[in-house]
Amino acid sequence: MRRSSIVVLTLAAAVVAGAVTVAAAEDVRAAIEAGNKAFSAAVARGDAAAIAALYTSTAQALPPEGEIARGRDAIQKVFQGFVDTGVRNLTLTSLEVEAHGDTATDLGTWAIKGADGATLDHGKFIVIWKKEAGQWRLHRDIWNSSAPRTAP
Repeated sequence: MRRSSIVVLTLAAAVVAGAVTVAAAEDVRAAIEAGNKAFSAAVARGDAAAIAALYTSTAQALPPEGEIARGRDAIQKVFQGFVDTGVRNLTLTSLEVEAHGDTATDLGTWAIKGADGATLDHGKFIVIWKKEAGQWRLHRDIWNSSAPRTAP
């Protein structure tokens, strides 16, 4: 009888631990999706400073066909160039989010649409998010286009 009780309690603890882990993972995903929405909203406003503020203090962005941007000031310059082209409609979609303590990985897709709703470009990204001062922030960010490349 005692052995059965121990087995039941052990199984119950495992179920509870699993439920807590799932809930924590859902909380991280929700926070990252909110961060992606804030990113898209800043693009819609043409606000490169607000985009850069979503990154950690030691963040690095790896833009396509560009050098590594280290720190918020450099990241702001990258995105200032982006919003200066007139882009205002960016959609970010998380496909996989995996939490690892105070970091998380986000694999997803992005799409840029014109004023008429037509897709101008689309691609994929991987972001390592890091919890800094209680907030999930982009820490390492790499993206590229999925559109066929045209010859120069």
